[in-house]
Amino acid sequence: MLFLKWGHIFNQMLIGLVLTLVIVFFVSKAKLFRNIMLRGAISSADKTVMAVFFGIISVLGSYIGVPTDDGFANTRAIGVIVAGLVGGRATGLGAGLMGGLYRYYLGGFSAAASAIATISEGIVAGLFQERLARSNNKWPVALAVGSFLEVAHMGLLLMINRPFEQAVSLVASISPPMLVMNPIGIALAIAILENIFREQELIEGSAARQALQIASNTIHHLRRGLTRRSAEQTAQIVYDSVSNVAAVCITDREEVLAFIGIGADHHYSTILTTSTRNTVTTGEYTLAQTRREVGCPRQDCPLGSKIVTPLKDNETVIGTLVIYKLEENSIRPLEIELAKGLAQLISTQLEVSKGERESNLRAQAEIKSLQAQINPHFLFNALNTIRYYCRQEPEVARKLLTHLGNFYRNNLAVPSNLITLEKEINHVNDYVKIESFRFQGKLQVDYEIAKDCQCFVPPLILQPIVENAIKHGLYPKQDGGKVLIRGQLQGRDVEIVVEDDGVGMTKQQILEALKPDPNRQNIGISNVDSRLRSLFGEQYGLMVYSDPGAGTRVVIRIPIKEARGDAQSDYSG
Repeated sequence: MLFLKWGHIFNQMLIGLVLTLVIVFFVSKAKLFRNIMLRGAISSADKTVMAVFFGIISVLGSYIGVPTDDGFANTRAIGVIVAGLVGGRATGLGAGLMGGLYRYYLGGFSAAASAIATISEGIVAGLFQERLARSNNKWPVALAVGSFLEVAHMGLLLMINRPFEQAVSLVASISPPMLVMNPIGIALAIAILENIFREQELIEGSAARQALQIASNTIHHLRRGLTRRSAEQTAQIVYDSVSNVAAVCITDREEVLAFIGIGADHHYSTILTTSTRNTVTTGEYTLAQTRREVGCPRQDCPLGSKIVTPLKDNETVIGTLVIYKLEENSIRPLEIELAKGLAQLISTQLEVSKGERESNLRAQAEIKSLQAQINPHFLFNALNTIRYYCRQEPEVARKLLTHLGNFYRNNLAVPSNLITLEKEINHVNDYVKIESFRFQGKLQVDYEIAKDCQCFVPPLILQPIVENAIKHGLYPKQDGGKVLIRGQLQGRDVEIVVEDDGVGMTKQQILEALKPDPNRQNIGISNVDSRLRSLFGEQYGLMVYSDPGAGTRVVIRIPIKEARGDAQSDYSG
C-alpha cells in the first residue's frame, strides 16, 4: 500500500517539478533576471526581486503539493534552496519566509514544523553561496546541498511534530519522493541558471573576435587620431563588418564626426542627442531601445534603437561610438558586448597613436581576429597593461603591442603542418613578454634548447603549458617565480620540458587538469595531451610531475622521425 502511495506522490511531484523548471527556464531568458545574475555584486534591490521570485516558486510548490497524512508532499524546497544558493542568506530568508508562511497558512498538524524547516533551508542554503560560486560544476554541489537540507527537513518534522506516531507516518509517506525529486529539481534549476553565464561567455567571445577583426582594419586609420576622416573610415568599416546594423556614428564631445548608413541625411549635422551626451558625461554606455529614447528630432526617422559607448583617452571621454538598428528593442547582448569591445579597442588604438605622435614611434599593432575559443579576459588584461604603458613608457607599449599582434596572429593562423621548434618558442616568447609586464618583474622565463634540437613540433603545443605554469603555478605566489623550458634529444625522442617553481598540484589536480572536457574545447593542457596521443600514440601523452609547494614539471616527447620532419608532416593541429 505504501508503495502505491509513493508512486502516486512521485507522479504528482513530477508534474510540479516540470512546471517549476519550465518557469525557471523562461524567467532565466528575461533581460531583467539575466542582468541581475550577471552583475558582479548583487544589490539589495536585486536580492529583493530574487527573493520574491523564488518565494513565488516556493508557494507554487506548496499549492500544487500532494495532501497525505494531514501533511503535504511538495516541491516547496526547490525555490527556497535555489534562492539561498544563488542570492545568499538574505535572499534565502526572504524566499523562505514567503514559502514558510504560506505553508503555515495551509494548516495541518505539521504546519509549524514545515514552516520552520522551510525558512531554515533558505538561510542554510545561503551559507553555501560562495562555495557554489567557486565551483566549476555547480549542479553536483546543488544536488548535495539539496539532499542534505531535505534530510534535515525530515528530521525536523520528526523532532517537532506530535504525536510522534503521526509524525513517523507522515515522514514515511513523503520522505522517499521528496528526498529524490527535490534535490534533483534543485540541481536542474541551478544548471538552467548556470547556462546564463555560459551563454554570456559565448557572447563575449564572439564579440571579442569580431571586435578584433574590425580593429585590425581600423588601426591604420586611427593612427592619425580622432579626426573627421579617420572617424568616417572607421565608421564605414564597422558598418560594413557588422550584420543587421542600420547605421554607425562616431562623435567627439561636441559634434558628429561621421555617420554612415540610414539616416545620414539628417543625422550627420545634428547636435549630440540626449543619450549621447549622457555617455559623454558619465563615461558609461547608454542603451536606447525605443525611437523616443533614440532622440532624433525628425518624426519620420526610421531608426528604432541604439547603443552608445564611450571612447576614452585614459579615463577622459573624448567621443562616442554609436550603433543603430531599425527595429525597437532590437539591440541584443551580442551588439552590446561588441560595441563595448570595439569602443575599448578604438580607445586603446587612439591612446597608442597619441603616444606614437608624442614619441615619434611607429608601432606596428596589427591585431588579427581570434580563433573560435579565445580568452577575452587575457586580451583585455593585456590591453589594460598596454594602456598603462602608453602613458608611462610609450616605447614599452609599442613592444607589447607587437608581441600582442604576433601572439594572436599565430593563434589565428594555426597551420595544419608541423612547425619548427624555434617558431613555437617565438610564439611562447610573445605570450611571456606580455605576462612579464603584468608580473612587474616577478616572472622569469629561461630557455635551454640544445643546438642539436632543430626539430618540428605540432603548433600551439608549448604555449598552453607555459600559460598554465604562469597562471596556476606562479600567479598565486606573491613573489612570482621562474619557468624553465628545456629541449634535448633523448634516445629516439625529442624531449621538451616545461618546469616551474610555483605552488604545485596534488595528484587529484593533475588528473583533473588532464581529464578531457568536450564542452570547453579550449587549448588547455588536456587538449595538448589528447593531440599528442592522437598524433603519435598513447605512449606520447603528457607526463606531469608535481607536489604541493614543490613546483610542476611537464614533459613532452615527440618521436624523432616526426620531430625531424622525415615523415609526412600533414598533421592537424
